Amino acid sequence: VGGVACGTAQICRGVTQIPAAHRGRMEEKVWDQEAGMWVDIDLCELEVKVENEKDEDDTSPGGDGAASAAVNVKETEYYDLLQVSPGASPAEIKKAYYKEARQCHPDKNPGDAAATAKFQKLSQVYQVLSDPETRKKYDREGQAGVEEQKGAQLDPAAFFSLLFGSERFVPWTGELHMAMQMDHFAKTAMVSEDEPPQDEEKLSKQVKRRQQRREVNCACHLREKTWRFVYGRDEEGFEEQMRLEAHELAQAQFGPELLAALGEIYSLRADIYIANEMQGRFSMAKRLASAKHNMSMFRHGVNFYTSAAGSLLRAKKVYSAASSAQAAAKKREKEEGGTPSTRDADGVDEESAKIVEAALDEALPTFLQTAWSYVVRDIDSTMKNVGRKFLQDKSVPWQIRIRRAQALKRLGQIFFEASQSEAAQGERSKAMATEETKARLQEAMIGAMKDK
Repeated sequence: VGGVACGTAQICRGVTQIPAAHRGRMEEKVWDQEAGMWVDIDLCELEVKVENEKDEDDTSPGGDGAASAAVNVKETEYYDLLQVSPGASPAEIKKAYYKEARQCHPDKNPGDAAATAKFQKLSQVYQVLSDPETRKKYDREGQAGVEEQKGAQLDPAAFFSLLFGSERFVPWTGELHMAMQMDHFAKTAMVSEDEPPQDEEKLSKQVKRRQQRREVNCACHLREKTWRFVYGRDEEGFEEQMRLEAHELAQAQFGPELLAALGEIYSLRADIYIANEMQGRFSMAKRLASAKHNMSMFRHGVNFYTSAAGSLLRAKKVYSAASSAQAAAKKREKEEGGTPSTRDADGVDEESAKIVEAALDEALPTFLQTAWSYVVRDIDSTMKNVGRKFLQDKSVPWQIRIRRAQALKRLGQIFFEASQSEAAQGERSKAMATEETKARLQEAMIGAMKDK
């Protein structure tokens, strides 16, 4: 009886909210989950809010913007390699690292052992200086102090940025949600037994706040990039500028793919807004635009789940190969009268290890394709919210919002055209070769490894 009464109350509550929801959508408001009400979007206000939150994070211990507290450092070699001063902020160090790493990246210098060595050294330097604790230790004791530390961990943000070439795309896509989640799991897993457990609720709120900041920053970036079209009325100049930028972006790893994903969602969100404003919420044009958007989301969802299923099958094959190899090694040892063969730490001899490695190599492209499919879905959901903040911004007049939508649509077309042109010239294939996949993963791993 209690359950029926509760269900009935919820249904009645939902019915009573229908008029408010209809009115909110007609007034271009969005639902605020935390406030529990329909609110107007003010991009300028949101920008100030996230900047204030960033300042609070930066001034807190270990914040991203806190500069090194040490005035005098024992040595400056690491800072000199990145071409920054010992008092540089983490944001400046990160920017300098990506700038230097791009110049000596193995992709740009094939067969150059010196460039590869410099790339690895830069990665090591960045991982020391990007961590507040190891940076303080380096400032006090120099290289000797940080070289004593053993083991390594992965910096998720750097790994996915290098793997998917997203560092160039950060102003457009923000920090990938996969990197946020990996960072969240890493912080939880790294807590030692002596330390108090991490507050899961607090970490979850931090991820949500980072996602909100990501969306606002991307919307502000779009506002700046479309200013020439919206306010300057220089459509030809805008198109030329965006084509040049799209060409540069396409040179990154997964550049054409990222451009295609952004171009598609930009065009779809612009079409929906223009149809809604110019022809009405219930017009056929709005329905068709929404249907195209939903079909795109559905297609990307199917691609992700299909790829994920393939990854599970590949993982099962790798596990079976490892189990069979271990059993075969034990059988051979028994047949040889208990004479131990050359084994690794997992009890698998060299011959069996090759079998496992071959199975893993065969599975790598599928694993990477699954990760990419997840990135596409992340871009879809994030850019949907970015589009709302950019197009439903009540801090500007209605006419400006329409001009923004027109600029966004043209930008989407330019990005998509650039992605198709680059893909055709490079004859890129969705099915990635094993060697190419291994090279990408190894380079990203090298660049993201971090001393403990």
